[in-house]
Amino acid sequence: MKLVFSFVVFVFGFLNVHAQPTKSVTNKDSYNWLFGLSWVMTDDDGEAFNPFLVQNLHTHFFPTQVTVDKYFYNGWSGEAAITYSVYNPQKTTNGETGIEGSMFSMDFHSKYSLYKLLKQGAIDPFFIGGLGISSRSYQNDNIRPVSLTLNIGGGINFWISNYIGIQLRSTAKVGVVDFFKKSDYMQHSIGVVARFETLKGENNEFSKSKYKISNKRKKIKHLKKKKKRDDS
Repeated sequence: MKLVFSFVVFVFGFLNVHAQPTKSVTNKDSYNWLFGLSWVMTDDDGEAFNPFLVQNLHTHFFPTQVTVDKYFYNGWSGEAAITYSVYNPQKTTNGETGIEGSMFSMDFHSKYSLYKLLKQGAIDPFFIGGLGISSRSYQNDNIRPVSLTLNIGGGINFWISNYIGIQLRSTAKVGVVDFFKKSDYMQHSIGVVARFETLKGENNEFSKSKYKISNKRKKIKHLKKKKKRDDS
């Protein structure tokens, strides 16, 4: 995890240098699309009442989650996420060790951001809720290979420029068919987010153009006529 944290700091430092804003982030609806790439920590140890056991988190050096966020109105947006996770046989998985395999999930969330309510440009807390589909590759009589989950969670974006931010989030996923049983798990993530196609509005630096082209026609003076008059 130390290597992952160091790499994240390096990436954000590089992006911040190459994407400095002209002004600080405003409190207006300042994006249309938001994309994210995250490192995921999966908690699938079966301890429903102790969801933050660090020693049982399945982690990866490379980012394994991609998110796409479409902004709608007044803090509400829709989000789709694709996540891939590999089980570490040395970690506990549903009360057992030595489990090998992987898990793939697709999630569709409704998202509400407190960005406008807090009136702070750099801090952007949010809540998510929705449905997901999880597929596990390892075989177990107590685990469904494919399960539908009810998701609820939250997180926070730290905007370091008008376009680039750091996102932290945690999501609890509860099995719909086997409610509060072996199909339940949690996922925590840290990643890079970027917002594009900002919405237009007054005093919004995102929508202002740096260059203006005048439509007025310029008159061209005829130097030949003036020269003939001088000769005469």
